[in-house]
Amino acid sequence: MTARVGIGTAVGLVVLIGGAYLVGHQLAGDKLPQHTSVGQIALGGLTHAQAQAKLKAEFGPILERQLVLTAGDASVSFTPAEAGLGVDYSATLADLGAVGSWNPVDILTVLFGGRAHQPVLKVDQTKLAAQVTALAKQVDVPAVSASVGYEAGKPVRTESTAGTLLDRDATARTVQDEFLTKKTILATVAPAPPEVTTEQAEQVADKLALTAISAPVKVQVGEAGTLSVSPELIADTLTFEGRGGVLVPVFNTAALVKKLDPALNKLGLDQPTDATVTISKGKPKVVAAKDGQGIDPTELGSVLAEAVLKTDGRTGTVSVSTRPAGFTTAQAKASGVKEITGKFTTYFPGTAYRYNNIGKAAKLINGTFLKPGETFSMNATLGKRTKEAGWMAGGAIDGGKIVERLGGGISQATTTTFNAIFFAGLEDIYHKPHSLYFSRYPVGREATLDWVSVDMKFRNDSPYGVVLQAWITGHTGSQGSVTVQVWSTKRYTIKTTKPIRSNYRSPGATVYDESKDCKPQNAMSGFDVKFDRLFYQGKKLVKREPFKWRYNSLTPVVCGAKPTT
Repeated sequence: MTARVGIGTAVGLVVLIGGAYLVGHQLAGDKLPQHTSVGQIALGGLTHAQAQAKLKAEFGPILERQLVLTAGDASVSFTPAEAGLGVDYSATLADLGAVGSWNPVDILTVLFGGRAHQPVLKVDQTKLAAQVTALAKQVDVPAVSASVGYEAGKPVRTESTAGTLLDRDATARTVQDEFLTKKTILATVAPAPPEVTTEQAEQVADKLALTAISAPVKVQVGEAGTLSVSPELIADTLTFEGRGGVLVPVFNTAALVKKLDPALNKLGLDQPTDATVTISKGKPKVVAAKDGQGIDPTELGSVLAEAVLKTDGRTGTVSVSTRPAGFTTAQAKASGVKEITGKFTTYFPGTAYRYNNIGKAAKLINGTFLKPGETFSMNATLGKRTKEAGWMAGGAIDGGKIVERLGGGISQATTTTFNAIFFAGLEDIYHKPHSLYFSRYPVGREATLDWVSVDMKFRNDSPYGVVLQAWITGHTGSQGSVTVQVWSTKRYTIKTTKPIRSNYRSPGATVYDESKDCKPQNAMSGFDVKFDRLFYQGKKLVKREPFKWRYNSLTPVVCGAKPTT
């Protein structure tokens, strides 16, 4: 009897548990666990279909709003989609756990469990990087290492300056982590110390740079004879530049070999000449390449870089070989220089120094030929602005004040060149507008220049050759103009959005200066400006590039004592 009761009890218990199990399964159904959420969105008790609909309803407006990525005063705006960011709803739901399961653990989890989840994201790293890069172009100020060169045959050093760089990887991660929860996202900016300091340059200028020009270097040129490289020629073509944190001698080998060409000709050698494209009588003209029997400029530079560090035994040897032109006539003919793809003109007051400096800059720019992939540097093209090189002193901006500098006015040529390549659709690598706005320049679309710290660089990112043509008009005493044209093959029609000015800033109170060196200056307001460069192919907009700049205000200066009231 007792056994029967025990068996009956056990059977009853099994039936009871089984019934509860069936009820639990029915209650759980195909629903998500009770305490499930994605981000801050509660999804407990919903089916997958209901959960997906709720996620889309909650995330949809967020994915359509404008995000602002900022670093100090710089910013770029974009939607998540423009940055390649979105929510993968299917993957997110798959990560929330099984539904409709007979597993008792799963049933209990649905009825009483669940946890917070993060949405699974869709990320197009290329699009995200493009938005970060757009901000970096506004933020990045590369550090400038100190260097040592020569002026009038004497060592001189340039000072180092620290830079500021956007941490692109960290910023991209931040955007990815925060775009669903924040409208304004702060980028990561880090200081960029110079590779070589001013103190290091001073040590080199005081010792190694003097040793380098202490005596000629004798170079044995194969079996052809001997070259003597004079201290004057060394000073003209040698600089000490940063390599791995130290200053090392680096020769401008192209200029060196060009200046040695007469001596090489006397030895019976004729260096090769690359083909190029120039503009003659309003049309592109190919200047044929010429092979030669000569020396390797890189080898000569290496030999001299070692020899100039010695106080005696200043000798070296270079080989002679048949040297083909590096860029052939056929390549030049096929380079696609056939039409004007960008052109810009600016106007300037007719002062003597402007005509001299802007005219000199135009001559140096004129005829520049860039192969596909090559980079143009305005500083490298114009060279250091010295009196010996023919530059005159004129107006420049330093620390928000108008000062006089050798080469003053060449920002006019730099701005004109920048605008010409801007409308040619070429890649802007680096440019910096003035700190103050001058109405003779297009607002926000200008470029200043400083030998030590500010260059203007662009890259020929096209598959075609590029030729720059530049000239000035006018004469001293009347308004002049400078024009730069870009010749290549047209890829884009470039337009710009209307510049938007904001955040106007008033100048400070008038300063009265009684010193004999006083220079008066007018008041100028400051403001922010932004616009986009638009790339069209036909009627289709294929690319948009944002630009932004912040102009300072200028405090007025009156020479003389402050009037008494």
